[in-house]
Amino acid sequence: MASMNNKKYTMKDIAKECGVSTATVSYVLNDVPRQSISAETRKSILQFAKMVGYVSSASAKALATGRTNNFGVFLPYPENSVHKHRLLWTLAEASEKAGYHLVLLTGKCLTQQVTNMDAVFAIDIPQEEFALLGDNCFAPLLYLDGQTQNDLFYCITFDAASMYRKALSLTGRTRAVLVCEDIRSLEFRHYLEDCFDGLVTPGAAALLPGDTALVGMPQALSPGGDPLPGSCSLELPYKTYAATAVDTAIRAIAREDVPGGHHIRIS
Repeated sequence: MASMNNKKYTMKDIAKECGVSTATVSYVLNDVPRQSISAETRKSILQFAKMVGYVSSASAKALATGRTNNFGVFLPYPENSVHKHRLLWTLAEASEKAGYHLVLLTGKCLTQQVTNMDAVFAIDIPQEEFALLGDNCFAPLLYLDGQTQNDLFYCITFDAASMYRKALSLTGRTRAVLVCEDIRSLEFRHYLEDCFDGLVTPGAAALLPGDTALVGMPQALSPGGDPLPGSCSLELPYKTYAATAVDTAIRAIAREDVPGGHHIRIS
């Protein structure tokens, strides 16, 4: 191998010294998954890179700033949910606009330390899982569509009380129920139950009396293709929700005060 001296090595140099392609070096140093690279080749590249003190541009930036520009998102129960898909999509857009990459986390985040994330969003998970994630996450952790009384974290939800009032005003009904999937945070479920006259699944919504307004996404309100009587599909402010979540994460990273405190309702 070439002399180490004070030369600043590039990926191309490492590839030449290790007898592999520059792409292979990039895959190994950036830990790109699902690449057919032998353990021996991987070890050779990592050892040489360490010997010459090579630091990738992304790693150098992270070391210099303490930031990775990654937001983790843990959404283990996506189901066939229009609501969650809309929320995830707008969250990705808002993150990208702020210069961050949105990275999906697997169930390992409940048992292993979460690394390389500047902040983490947890969407619709039970409080027990949120607590486990909190034990393994040392970056700001935000609970979306969830609620906890622990002020170490931030909770962001739609304003259910505002939704209820709007539904009664739009439909002229005397009662309003929320048509939704299972709510996994018990505290959040209790909050919704306090705001609405009940929570029902899409299948049970058709059995409710005629004086009841049904609030939910279009998919939930028309499971058979036709809207249910009394249905009220509110246009929820997803972009505001996502922008607020991202802004809250950035402020938490910078240890700045967050408008609205630790429990934020989006109306």
